[in-house]
Amino acid sequence: MSVNKGKELVRCAAALARQLHKGQVDKAGVDYFSGHLTIVAKMGQTWQEQVVGYLHDASEDTPNTVDEVLNLLEEKPRTPLSAAEREELTVALRLLNHHFAPDRETYIHRIKDNPLATAVKLHDLTHNMDLSRLSNPTEKDYERVARYKKEYDYLNKI
Repeated sequence: MSVNKGKELVRCAAALARQLHKGQVDKAGVDYFSGHLTIVAKMGQTWQEQVVGYLHDASEDTPNTVDEVLNLLEEKPRTPLSAAEREELTVALRLLNHHFAPDRETYIHRIKDNPLATAVKLHDLTHNMDLSRLSNPTEKDYERVARYKKEYDYLNKI
């Protein structure tokens, strides 16, 4: 894939994420797109990590399926995704949707088997563990961060 096509897909994913998550806020009450998705996407080292970073919660937190999200993404760029690119994004986005797993442990274990999903989940956990975003963290927040830290350590093991 050309560098320009990758950049164009990242721009299109950002625009789509902004549209799909309009009106949503994160735990700190900040716009979900700018307060979480953009930060996770910008941690990505490749266009795939950036695209999935923007779209990782789209099928989980909106009424859209993974296929619908990718169909919407493909409406925007001038150059469509190849079959292999679409499959790579589909697999990662499905793994990152906890609704496809019976429990949190299975969800995290499945992610570990896919390098793209693992990279994006590590970025997501990194941002989610940053309690400085919250003005008054609660005991529940500290408990959630402790769980995230264990998941991060598991996913980060080689």
